[in-house]
Amino acid sequence: MAFREPPPDRRGNPFDVLTRRLGRFLAVFFSLWTLPAGVVSYSRIATAENPPLAWHETATIIIVATAATVNIAFPLALGLVEGIPMVIAHFIKQRHREEGREEGREEGRTEGRKEANQLWIQWNRRREQAEQEGQPFNDPPPQLSFNDRDAD
Repeated sequence: MAFREPPPDRRGNPFDVLTRRLGRFLAVFFSLWTLPAGVVSYSRIATAENPPLAWHETATIIIVATAATVNIAFPLALGLVEGIPMVIAHFIKQRHREEGREEGREEGRTEGRKEANQLWIQWNRRREQAEQEGQPFNDPPPQLSFNDRDAD
């Protein structure tokens, strides 16, 4: 029994998608992270019961706000950097596919018309030739089938 090597794995690393746009992802992520974290921190500090707060209270508020907003910023950044281009690419691909299908249908219609015309021209030539020779012409006119199941 001969040993065969397994086929190469073509799947690739799922994180390669992210590393191609790492700079854009980091920019979007940090802007989505720092902006809400700053707003939440500022609002909690501004609405504190006993202003001014001590430095450790302010630091705690900032740390809690950044920790809370990172859970929102990461999936949003991932969706913006990876998801939106993927959805747009899908719609563009669908549009091109539909255009190709319509182009193929039109080419098929044109070829079908040409084939039908050729059948009628050949039939008519045989009919005219039989008339010239004075022979009876009993060939039925061409039966055109436009469905695959009729062609069988």
